[in-house]
Amino acid sequence: MLRQPACAALSALAVFWAPPAAGAAERAEFLKGTYATADGCRKLQKLAAGTPRSVETVPETLDAEGFHGWEGGCRFTRIFEHEAGKVWIGLMFCVEGASLTPQTYAFVKGDGDSFEVAGSEDDEPDLYLPCNDTSK
Repeated sequence: MLRQPACAALSALAVFWAPPAAGAAERAEFLKGTYATADGCRKLQKLAAGTPRSVETVPETLDAEGFHGWEGGCRFTRIFEHEAGKVWIGLMFCVEGASLTPQTYAFVKGDGDSFEVAGSEDDEPDLYLPCNDTSK
């Protein structure tokens, strides 16, 4: 579950954030490899085994550059370490179809190498697990 300090920081940063200049990006060095939900990791394994790529078979993944999906994604523009080694706030620029929007996400280190990830509009965080890097 997302911790209260992360929620407060998420809300505060969303108020003061202005989108950076085009092309500005940061890398989330705390993310090592490719992450997805448990279902997303299964889909990546199936793609590596030869399943055709489509909107139904390509999962949303997360790596140091941001979120990636079939119809769009989000790139990190700014990253703040809120709680050393445990909680990060990522300001992201997201593209889905013709829609371009700034978003704020909280990343809370879980057990092992997992992360609970919640957006400013999400009710509950999603658990992202490290997947073998089969997406490339």
